[in-house]
Amino acid sequence: MVLGFVALLISGCTNLEAPVEAEEVSFDRLFCNPNQYNGKRIIMEGFYFSGFEIVVLSEGLQYSGYSEGHLIPKGRILWIEGGIPREIYDKLYGQDAMGPSERYGKLKVKGVFEYGGEYGHLGGYNYQIIPSEIELLAWSPPA
Repeated sequence: MVLGFVALLISGCTNLEAPVEAEEVSFDRLFCNPNQYNGKRIIMEGFYFSGFEIVVLSEGLQYSGYSEGHLIPKGRILWIEGGIPREIYDKLYGQDAMGPSERYGKLKVKGVFEYGGEYGHLGGYNYQIIPSEIELLAWSPPA
């Protein structure tokens, strides 16, 4: 009886399951079926943009038309909860044409995806990622 109890304790304390790996997803797959990825670890590439009351990952960047060379997020976007590490942030492109300083660049983000709430500044976003790893990708702004 004691051996059975010890075996039960040992089996209960040992996690033999493999850790949940993050799935690499595109903006198309993620936004076509966000429920499938809700609460799961994902990896995605996109364009980081931060400025006044905005910290997002977007499909692309486009010229705003308000100031020469001024870029803004384009396409589908999701909030980046908690921002990104300073050492990556400092390597991004910067612009000050429209007022507060803005940063942008291409990133690969690994983290937990959330859908179905109100995220970001004033709850203005339907999607967010809580990053655990971020990699700066080689990219140059359009000419």
